Amino acid sequence: MDKGYSQPGAWAVIYCAATGKFLMGKRSSKVNKSGAWNLFGGRVDNGERPREALVRELGEEAGLSIKPGRLAKLHTLTRRFRSGQDERDMHYFVIKADREFSPRLNHEHSDFRWFTAKQLPSRFNGPTSIAIKKGLLEKAASH
Repeated sequence: MDKGYSQPGAWAVIYCAATGKFLMGKRSSKVNKSGAWNLFGGRVDNGERPREALVRELGEEAGLSIKPGRLAKLHTLTRRFRSGQDERDMHYFVIKADREFSPRLNHEHSDFRWFTAKQLPSRFNGPTSIAIKKGLLEKAASH
């Protein structure tokens, strides 16, 4: 990785208040961190705003058509990597779902599941681990 700035990312904490559960996808064998669970989202491309990037990612990964206004800003943090040189802006948004639904997954995911905060799986990708450690699931539920 070059010293400096890594590409920012944007992720959605999708929460169903009726059941108290969060939607996560299980990464397929076609992507890195295969078998890990994650929040839906990904890289912000050059020229994109985080909210626009997340709308695009949700369409690609989960077949969701979300209006940008439905994405409520949850938290932004800058992650510094071990080297101390590299940084990455990470943007998290919350989507409140009226009911649990089945996303239309692309090749990046092999499965999905709705989890309560107390029944989360044990293996996550980096951005999802950070969100959990920072308490963003609880924050999303009360948002």
